[in-house]
Amino acid sequence: MKQYKLTAWPELPPQFQKTTMRRVVSELSQRFVSVRDLARSSGASVRDVEELVAKLEKDGMLMTRAMPQSVSQSGAWQQWWPVAAVRGMVRDWR
Repeated sequence: MKQYKLTAWPELPPQFQKTTMRRVVSELSQRFVSVRDLARSSGASVRDVEELVAKLEKDGMLMTRAMPQSVSQSGAWQQWWPVAAVRGMVRDWR
């Protein structure tokens, strides 16, 4: 999954001049974020966010990167030390 970050503030065409799309652009200007997270936090549909991201990418206004492994790994939380410690205590208790 990709994450995106804005490199310059865009002039939005009329179809994207909605409050939800402005929230998307604002969040993109602050950090790397995925399309799914943008849709969730802004209230916009995933389709609308994908269209905006495609336009911004076409215009050369986005940096992209692959999502870090630790964020996308489903089992990563199990290796977090408090969880590992509790799991060890439960295992010893049995």
